[in-house]
Amino acid sequence: MSIALLTEDEFLYQNRISQQQWQASQITWATLKAIGLCHEKRTEALNVTAESYARIIQQCSHVHSVRWRVKKPQHLMEKIVRKTQPHSATFKAKYLGINQYNYDAIVTDLIGVRALHLFKDDGLAIHDYLMSKWQYEEPPVYYVRNGDDDVSAELPADIQVKIHPAGYRSLHYVFGSELQQRPIFTEVQVRTIFEEAWTEIDHKIRYPNFSTDAEICSFLLIFNRLVGSADEMGSFVRQLAVEATQRQQTLMALSNGTETNASDVETLFQRLEEQSEKQHNSQLVIDQLRLQVMQLQTDKKALQQSINANILTSVATVSQRYCKASELLDK
Repeated sequence: MSIALLTEDEFLYQNRISQQQWQASQITWATLKAIGLCHEKRTEALNVTAESYARIIQQCSHVHSVRWRVKKPQHLMEKIVRKTQPHSATFKAKYLGINQYNYDAIVTDLIGVRALHLFKDDGLAIHDYLMSKWQYEEPPVYYVRNGDDDVSAELPADIQVKIHPAGYRSLHYVFGSELQQRPIFTEVQVRTIFEEAWTEIDHKIRYPNFSTDAEICSFLLIFNRLVGSADEMGSFVRQLAVEATQRQQTLMALSNGTETNASDVETLFQRLEEQSEKQHNSQLVIDQLRLQVMQLQTDKKALQQSINANILTSVATVSQRYCKASELLDK
């Protein structure tokens, strides 16, 4: 239904606002409707800004998927009623005096973007990516469930840790944008896929009918703890995979090293065999030379005995023996 056609009674009924809550709120119907009308007219332009944020965030390699929405006019109006009730748990003083001219400077989640990731540890990498793209308007907040392990030591100093009363776990950012004629805030939430699933279930079951049902709230908190355990298991199994890969790489390196060493040993054996063969051949040459020397000595004696009778023949024989010895040495 268009806000222009919406009546006060219809608004209260459709958004389950009691007369007591309405009377406690510090805002008039005229002002509230004017805000709704203004926001309704700006919705299409805000969608463009939301899509721009979503496209940029999706480029982060650690982001699995991105969801976004522009707050619906009646949801905005209902939120303002809750925030303008003094003495209530939802009251915020900054909403006092809100109107159609300043509401977008007060409400920081007119545009909401959710960056979902698979592993819990990826949240910090996404944080670094977001910080490289935009300057936050408010310090980031990491909401945790009461009873979660202390995570402060793992976070950058500019992230505040707060306990969420409903047990939500996620990183919240508020970024400013001037893509439109008026500055606009965008709220970015970073959480795991498990947390997103629980949040959606919790929101649909708990609100608006069972927010005070003790049994349902207790079961949802148990469900919340299981989701936290699932995230821890996801991080653990990824670490196991990393260690398994490292072990496999180490085994492959050892296997390759063993093969290399085996090849080197085989080469050494071949060289030893070659050296042994060379040594054997050298010994043969030496033995042959030794025989030649002995023969030369014998020939020398024979030569001395027959030098006068056959000197030319003896000289030729000696020369031939020397040539043969030289050939053996050259081998």
